[in-house]
Amino acid sequence: MLRHQRTTVVADRLGLSQSAVSHALSRLRELFDDPLFSRRPDGLTPTRRALELAPRIRDLMRVTRNLINSGGVFEPATSARQFRLAANDLVATLFGPPLVKRLADEAPATRLATRFAVGKAALDALRKDELDLAIGRFYGTTDEFLTETLVWERFSVVARQGHPRIADALDLALYLDLEHLLVSFSGGFSGAVDEALSREGITRRVRASVPMFLTAFAAVAASDLIATVPARLARQFGAAFGLQVFDPPLTIDAFPISLARHVSTETDPGLTWLVERVRAIAATLD
Repeated sequence: MLRHQRTTVVADRLGLSQSAVSHALSRLRELFDDPLFSRRPDGLTPTRRALELAPRIRDLMRVTRNLINSGGVFEPATSARQFRLAANDLVATLFGPPLVKRLADEAPATRLATRFAVGKAALDALRKDELDLAIGRFYGTTDEFLTETLVWERFSVVARQGHPRIADALDLALYLDLEHLLVSFSGGFSGAVDEALSREGITRRVRASVPMFLTAFAAVAASDLIATVPARLARQFGAAFGLQVFDPPLTIDAFPISLARHVSTETDPGLTWLVERVRAIAATLD
């Protein structure tokens, strides 16, 4: 209830009726002598007492899970587990389709739920046991998380076929003279390219930003804007969107795509099985 704040969603996740969930909540209210949740038009809001209980409940759940999983075996052929993954659209596009196929082939009764979460938000969700794995860019992680680099990604520049100012090559002068589309998850107008340009004392003109890379491909295909995007996505989808793909006319640092999980899940055999599949997919990307 703390996670979803709607009895209908909780009932669906637990395989119970909504009335059964409501009765269970009533018993908890008596046990803790607190309303725990107050109603609002679109769901429930936890009380201060519920929020105080939350971290201790999560700790109890982790201890219980570790006790059950200690020395346990995950049987992919018969498991009906739901795995929860956090990713942006770059990661979901690169890892999602092959991971879904592997699950269908090896663990047909399992399900995979992927949500958009990056950076600190993804780590916070791991900490709260709202996710099993997160894949993306993580900086300054602590011993609370197990992290590993899966692949390194570099950049390419995309422009529409028939762009009136681009022929067979893209030099720095033309790159700076054109208007740019930026992918920013936070809605900003500055990114890795601008950091590289600032080291040279130069700037570019960013006309617009969008939150997803494939959205950027569609926008570039319908305009004279250019975009600097992950190279693997450009190779995979450039032709489908009718785009030309160029090497950047400047040095832009490559970036790691990493996997993160909470340290409390280290003994979870099902999650370890999933991580091994993610590593195998990463090896094919290289």
